[in-house]
Amino acid sequence: MQAKVKAACTQCHNASRITEQHLSRQEWSTELDKMVGLGAEVPDSDRAALLNYLSKNFGPEKAGKTAAKKSTSQAQ
Repeated sequence: MQAKVKAACTQCHNASRITEQHLSRQEWSTELDKMVGLGAEVPDSDRAALLNYLSKNFGPEKAGKTAAKKSTSQAQ
């Protein structure tokens, strides 16, 4: 699913635009709707899997872990 997210999203954004956001499933759904409206190609058959992937890997509960990893790697 990571490859499909990259294909759909990185045509217009760099990957950090996705990885730095920590949205709920509903917020990701709204974001997908907005991006599809702007021309992103997200097949209906992939929508649920994309939402699962985004909310699991870039949901609100991941916000602290990502920040901790960044600060640890920057300190080295």
